[in-house]
Amino acid sequence: MGVLRVGLCPGLTQEMIQLLRSRGIKTVVDLVSADLEEVAQKCGLSYKAEALQRIQVVYAFDIFQMLDVLQELRGTVVQQVTGSSGTVKVVVVDSVTAVVSPLLGGQQREGLALMMQLARELKTLARDLGMAVVVTNHITRDRDSGRLKPALGRSWSFVPSTRILLDTIDGAGASGGQRMACLTKSPRQ
Repeated sequence: MGVLRVGLCPGLTQEMIQLLRSRGIKTVVDLVSADLEEVAQKCGLSYKAEALQRIQVVYAFDIFQMLDVLQELRGTVVQQVTGSSGTVKVVVVDSVTAVVSPLLGGQQREGLALMMQLARELKTLARDLGMAVVVTNHITRDRDSGRLKPALGRSWSFVPSTRILLDTIDGAGASGGQRMACLTKSPRQ
């Protein structure tokens, strides 16, 4: 039975050990078998608040701002990797359709090229820097079949490695109803 000590795991400081011991947690077994959320509350620790403080929200209202933000993020993360500070783990883009769709269709031929440049930036963050990249894309209905399809169409369908369609179940209503997640593309299929 291991006794809690400094350095046993990341974040386990002498102050933390004293707090835990004052709450009756003296060994690793005590800690593992305890309700960690309850322990955190008793010790006055708010790991949820701490996690929320690490979230950064950046607004980008067009594709050029989005590309600038992603390139700046890539540069920042490369510096963090060479330093000792924590790195970004997840990038969420909500919604890619909002910044890309104004450039598609009509006489704007550069729209597809900019969409693919955005795709390359996101893939670089995922592949080269090990980040999870989550992108939302609106859905529309196919004119002929009425089936749901991604709003950015066939060109974007090749970009994500995994695609999940989120939908409400018929009759469930929009608020408080049941949702369905359908895996439509996966590298493991």
